[in-house]
Amino acid sequence: MPSKKVKSDLELLGIDLSASQMQTFQAVLYAAGSTRKAVEYDQIAEHLETQAGKKFTKAYVYRQLRDLEEIGLIKTDTIARPRNYSITESSVAKALESQRLKKISEYLTLRQDLTTNLNRLRATNPQDLAIMLHRTLVGSSSVGKSGVIEGVENVRHTIIREFADEAKEGDTVRILAHSSTIVDGLGPPGVTEFKILETGFRGVKVMGLLTPIGQDSANPNLMAGFLTPMIDIFDQVSKTGNIQLKISQEPANTYRMVSLNESKMLLYLTHAKESDMAALVHHEDNPGLIDDAIRTFDTLWETGVDVLDIVKQMLHKKSS
Repeated sequence: MPSKKVKSDLELLGIDLSASQMQTFQAVLYAAGSTRKAVEYDQIAEHLETQAGKKFTKAYVYRQLRDLEEIGLIKTDTIARPRNYSITESSVAKALESQRLKKISEYLTLRQDLTTNLNRLRATNPQDLAIMLHRTLVGSSSVGKSGVIEGVENVRHTIIREFADEAKEGDTVRILAHSSTIVDGLGPPGVTEFKILETGFRGVKVMGLLTPIGQDSANPNLMAGFLTPMIDIFDQVSKTGNIQLKISQEPANTYRMVSLNESKMLLYLTHAKESDMAALVHHEDNPGLIDDAIRTFDTLWETGVDVLDIVKQMLHKKSS
């Protein structure tokens, strides 16, 4: 009888000695009497039925033998008539090694998935989840009108509803933020930031621009530090080519906003790290304001420094 350790090691490889497949393997081994000795179907079936104490159909036994051959635990001589089956130590060792490598790959993939989920859980803000739950229960259609938004949760909910959820393939989302908000500690990104990034998977172009104010330095570390908790989704969406990040070369005391095409924008009314007041403006209500904001953004964007590759390198260093 195999020891508990051997059984445990085999179970880690996905091999259960009590499974029907392994019972058939045992029948082949017992029927042959030793490794390398060939044995025919009738002998195998006889031993299998003796072990189990019941009859089996030919289709069942042949299916088990075929499965054992596919994973390399037995060898089949199809030229011999009747065909015969054999087991060699080298083939078993090779099959077990193949299974070991397969399981290692599966466990590494599982570990990566668990790490990704763990990072997302750490970055998740319960208030954001409450917003998402409320949005799911009551609906998330656009309000369709301009107005002042009060309260941090309401501001974040508006960004999700009006920009992340409304954006479609071919649309452009512009995000203009001041470096002071990150320098002061914007805090870990939450559902709002994840939702904006995820629009890239739908073919939405996301343009993120960070502008220094006063003597603040245009440092890519600021953006990398903020994006670190989102490294997995950031990596994936950046491969689509739909996300771009730049830092303005010159200080600019200008709009802090999120916009969807030229149709609407959310204008933050404070520079607090999490603004509790903003204005949702539709183009038909104030075309001059939106046109000027988009024009200002595009002007700063043209002369801005592309930091996507730099940020990606920094993110990978932080995660390693």
